[in-house]
Amino acid sequence: MVARRQFLGGLAVAAGTLAACREITPGESSTGGTRSANPDATVLDAMALEDALVGSSYLGTGGGGSLTAARELIATDLAAGLTFTALPVSALADNDRVACPYGLASLAPTTPEMQARLDSIENQVGEPVQAAFEALEAHLDQKFAGVILGEIGPLSLAEGLSIAARLGVPALDADTVGRAVPEINQHSVKVAGIPLTPIGAATPFGDELVVGTLGDPSRAEDILRSVAVVSRACGVTDSPISGAQAKQDGTLVTGSLTLARNIGSAVREAKAAGGDPIEAARAVADGYLLFTGTISGFDWRDEDGFLVGELSLTGTGDFAGQRFDTDYKNEHLVARRDGLVVATCPDLISVIDHDSYDGVNNPDFTHGQAVTVLAFRCDPIWRSEAGLKVFSPSYFGYDIDYVPIEQRLR
Repeated sequence: MVARRQFLGGLAVAAGTLAACREITPGESSTGGTRSANPDATVLDAMALEDALVGSSYLGTGGGGSLTAARELIATDLAAGLTFTALPVSALADNDRVACPYGLASLAPTTPEMQARLDSIENQVGEPVQAAFEALEAHLDQKFAGVILGEIGPLSLAEGLSIAARLGVPALDADTVGRAVPEINQHSVKVAGIPLTPIGAATPFGDELVVGTLGDPSRAEDILRSVAVVSRACGVTDSPISGAQAKQDGTLVTGSLTLARNIGSAVREAKAAGGDPIEAARAVADGYLLFTGTISGFDWRDEDGFLVGELSLTGTGDFAGQRFDTDYKNEHLVARRDGLVVATCPDLISVIDHDSYDGVNNPDFTHGQAVTVLAFRCDPIWRSEAGLKVFSPSYFGYDIDYVPIEQRLR
């Protein structure tokens, strides 16, 4: 989601935004009190985290941020002694509350005037995402029981896990998409008809605000991004849903963190055994082989902050003599083999590198690079009428009907 990645992906690793959080004990709120530990939460060790990141590069469909940057962030947190935990949605009590923290930033460079003004602030906030989380807790007078992951893509996942670890709460084994996506409109809580409000927000200047009501859900990004523009950055926490709501079918994509871990584990074990890691990943996620080949051409451009591009492959092996093309807007949206559509969003289209066996982040391709293209079924949420309204090919301007991947390939 562009709205979420631009802040965290741009600042968390390079500028150390998350690493610059106040030195507080995980689980202790700066607004007072502690968050109680959930006995059903499980610890994620370094191997589990690496598996999850690798798996998320398959589920990220070319988006979700850099896997290299994701590894750096998690390594920094582990070196700092942070503990990562995960919690199944089913373990939430009905009266628990969970929320989704993320951040926004202006893409414009910080002016000398704004930097001077920020430097003059006595109590500058180095961790606006955490401040937004705590502001919403204070507004609702309830400590949150966990963090909802925004999406499953390498850096997006790492950031969600990192925020949870710094707050001392578990990350839910669930997210709002089940993959990475271009826009905030592809958000399961919105599709379920549950308001994203109240929304907590905080800036580096020490401002805190709560958006209580939105005239239209699409106004959330407009309002919060305007705050980010005049503040350089804006931490946000939305979707403060109850445990009962989280457990309802169709509110969240459950088990997505576990799926990422399973894919990564299959890749790691196949490497160690001298097997085929890409086939192992396909099998464990019940996916589909779309193509094998080499990169023959690619082009990309910036359109209103989105990475829009095309990728072309020349077939090898069983696909020798064939051509394969994808269109992407941050993430791959439509795939064609010899001009025939073989897969579209909301199903997942992922390009995997033959050397590293990691998913390739758009647009980090090289000419002649050997790759395999896999497809995976999307979560049923996105095949509903409400889901397809915001995540079908036609939503992105294609004159193509959505046909489930298993039917297209039948």
